Amino acid sequence: MSQADKICWTEDAQRAMGVLLVRLARADADYAQTEIARIDRLFARHYDLNPIKAAKLRAVCEGQERQAGATEDLAKAVQDMMPLEQRVKIITALWQVSLADGVLRDEEADLVSRVADAAGVPRSNIAVE
Repeated sequence: MSQADKICWTEDAQRAMGVLLVRLARADADYAQTEIARIDRLFARHYDLNPIKAAKLRAVCEGQERQAGATEDLAKAVQDMMPLEQRVKIITALWQVSLADGVLRDEEADLVSRVADAAGVPRSNIAVE
């Protein structure tokens, strides 16, 4: 794990990020295996999880995403529970998942922009890795 990833991710923060990632991956009605794999890799890297634990966390987030409220409300909750550094990592992760299948769709770009705005992440802070 890199020094940049050594952020204290609470369980609530992990799940909020996970729900947003799953929602993004489902935004175009094509929850592709490449997006699922990218989510699992992001969980493994950010939370220092092995592949099985990362997949289990994703499965939990998939179930929670179906019951989560509006995207903007979730993003505002993220703003309230996390410092800017973590919110920037979430937006960066959202861009990575949106590009995982090699195609950036309008629905995905719109969702990332709405989350960034609602979470109070200035566009100048966002970098796609």
